Amino acid sequence: MNRDDLEELTTTFYVAAPEGRPWGLDAERFEAGLRRLRAHAATTLVAPPWDVATRVAFDGHSMAFVADVDGVAVEGQFMEAAQSLNIGPCTAAEAAALIEWLQSLLPGGSRLRFNSEEGVESGDLSDYWIPAGAQRDAVAEELLRHLDEVVDE
Repeated sequence: MNRDDLEELTTTFYVAAPEGRPWGLDAERFEAGLRRLRAHAATTLVAPPWDVATRVAFDGHSMAFVADVDGVAVEGQFMEAAQSLNIGPCTAAEAAALIEWLQSLLPGGSRLRFNSEEGVESGDLSDYWIPAGAQRDAVAEELLRHLDEVVDE
């Protein structure tokens, strides 16, 4: 696939703490972060690129949510026990916006491993890594580099 096709590709991205090194993020703090994101967007003159958590539901094991990313509703699911987040289906840029925000909830220097539905379906179960503290564009580049490796043309 060429770069433009990869940028438009929608898939589910799986993001998790390194094995044996949980982030210490619980559902309450995750939801509070979503609510701050929503309150921040409602009170700023210029809305950030992702601005509103529109729906949140916690069933005791996982929290499903929908967030507005650049005017696109992106679904996600946070799993407290697994210290992981599923994002999508969405583009790499949309997932990158949520991953950048997620890092604001984590202790400084927290690492994030990831894969995608495309990677898993191709049989690639390797861990890919988001550099600690990476900004949205750098996160998107990592996601796109991964997709370039795992997507069949």
